[in-house]
Amino acid sequence: MPRKKWTVQKLNKDLASTIAERYSIDPLSALLLTQRGFDTEEKLDEFFDDSEEWIDPFLLPDMDKAVERINNAIFDGERICVYGDYDCDGVTSTTILYSYLEAQGADVTYMLPERERDGYGLSKGVVDRIAATGTKLIVTVDNGISAVEEAKYIAEKGMELVVTDHHLEGDVLPDCVAIVDPHRNDWDCPFEDYAGCGVALKLCCAMEGSDEEVMAEFADIAALGTVADMVPLVGENRKIVLYGLRLLNTYQKPGIEAILEKAGIAGKTVDSTSISFGIAPRINAAGRMGSAEKALDLLLADDPESAVDMAEEVSVMNTRRHNEEDKIFNEALAYLQEHPEVAHLPILVVSGKGWHEGVLGIVASKLLERYLRPVIVLTDKGDLCKGSARSVEGFSIYDAMNSCRDMLNTFGGHELAAGMSILPERLEEFREKVNEYAYGCASVYPETSIDCKLNPAGLSLDLLDSIQMIEPFGTGNASPVFGLYGVLLDQVQSMGSDGRHKRLTFHKEGSSLSVTGIFFNRPELPFQRGDKVDLVVTLGRNEFRGKTSLSIYIRDIRPSGVNDDAMVLSEQLFDKLLAGRPLTGEEASSLEPDRNYFAGVYRYLKAHEGVPYSAYEYIHHKLHPVENPLTPLCKTQVTLQAMKELGLLTTDDEGRIHLPSQKQKVDLSDAPILEKLQGNRMNGHGS
Repeated sequence: MPRKKWTVQKLNKDLASTIAERYSIDPLSALLLTQRGFDTEEKLDEFFDDSEEWIDPFLLPDMDKAVERINNAIFDGERICVYGDYDCDGVTSTTILYSYLEAQGADVTYMLPERERDGYGLSKGVVDRIAATGTKLIVTVDNGISAVEEAKYIAEKGMELVVTDHHLEGDVLPDCVAIVDPHRNDWDCPFEDYAGCGVALKLCCAMEGSDEEVMAEFADIAALGTVADMVPLVGENRKIVLYGLRLLNTYQKPGIEAILEKAGIAGKTVDSTSISFGIAPRINAAGRMGSAEKALDLLLADDPESAVDMAEEVSVMNTRRHNEEDKIFNEALAYLQEHPEVAHLPILVVSGKGWHEGVLGIVASKLLERYLRPVIVLTDKGDLCKGSARSVEGFSIYDAMNSCRDMLNTFGGHELAAGMSILPERLEEFREKVNEYAYGCASVYPETSIDCKLNPAGLSLDLLDSIQMIEPFGTGNASPVFGLYGVLLDQVQSMGSDGRHKRLTFHKEGSSLSVTGIFFNRPELPFQRGDKVDLVVTLGRNEFRGKTSLSIYIRDIRPSGVNDDAMVLSEQLFDKLLAGRPLTGEEASSLEPDRNYFAGVYRYLKAHEGVPYSAYEYIHHKLHPVENPLTPLCKTQVTLQAMKELGLLTTDDEGRIHLPSQKQKVDLSDAPILEKLQGNRMNGHGS
């Protein structure tokens, strides 16, 4: 299983010292701020601005037109429909604007799309359903900037449209009453990075003519959508989330309280992590697995008893989402393991019949984390394949799709995430063409950015308190990541009924102080007591029965002292071989193991039967503890692959290696992977 390259950021201690003194903050917090780009007085003043002064909402484009038209609709008794989206941002955006308009006495209703029936945004079918309710004015939230044809259809139906959105505009804007979108190219907005719920919040402030009451009523809801939509937590977004978190930790609306109870985090401090992993997934699950309006009704609930029932219904959807996601992930994983020529391409394209469309993006993200390359996951509906894509930083999956636009029915998105549809018979052609595009781009290998190295003895609640002042963490202000180098493992324990999680106890060489960390979802972890390792960790606060303790979360592990640059080159070379790309003579020689190398790997596996097949870096390091450029990691990968192909090793359901008894000798050169190496030579590539 590949892992990310580790990169420790450079420290600017002088600048950090100046910032710490100027703003009276802990030096470590100051250091973390410099590494996040908050390195000027202007940026820092904005970051630490905790005043309740807000950007004038009328500085957003068309805000005056939107306010005037909506107020006229309220005064004239026209029916208004707030039309949102099925994700957490869309649900919270709709909650805010619908609640505000209802409080103003408006004749207001709402509608959210159903993912599989309606897709994203407005459509003619949606417009017809809205028109049937007697609506005169449609106000979109978190969508609408691309509804060019739909805007025309709305006018034909005798209705009017106000768009509020935060997505980038296309070549043409919709022809409608107003388009309130901070990203409009023809407008210089003082802050552009609002989530959809942030734009809806600003609209309410503009209508109210005051920020104070609107923020006090809706900043908690806006904080949910802002964190969930992963917009940068800087500028006014940071202020909205900070204000919202204060509200959430003072008083919780019945729906939010019920969600927290179901998530098992009721009574604990609510922070951005609580939103990301406790609240947002449940709101999103409703839109993924059924109707997003179930989540909307929950957020709108004012009766605690009914909120509990609705939260249970949403939690059941979340469980269904988990099950469906696991099923598709395992099927996709099995396909990739059976087809290494696909698994080692620069862009993974996998499809399955009847896969649930609502979880494809999550599955793509999980596969990306496992294979460290862009992933496109599609469901085959018979006449059409529809899918979601996720990419790594530095590689635009949107541009990759755009290079194949002639064979796609539809596509859209941005650098890191996109969606598409294609005819099933063109899928193989698409896989080939999109990967040829990737081969023509500069190579991108994912990295883990480590803020700084720490001694395990320095991990404490005091350290956590010192960095708490730069929360909330999220996009644009990531949770701090620390490197613990050269620690010795004291104990490795499995956790959970299926042993999927691991508890690692370790200490720094020369110290008697042991520290414990949790490594989630790593059932195949090969490391043992006595191993010297490097760890990447983040910190958290554990509240239990009134007591607070430090939680250490292990994010990655490697044998201590390995050369990551050499690791990356080996991974890329192994991919090149398995994907069938031509190799140079030097490359082929570095990959090909001789009989002695095979014998060394075999002896190790014989002595350590049960080691995970995916732990090839660990196996390689045990065989070659001193980094040797003449013995690259890929040689061990080729050896394991050849042994598996020849039946010299097998793997069980958990991916652990077993060595069957051999009754007759085998010819190592018969392994398909070695034949592929020889084929490179014979075709002149290896000369």
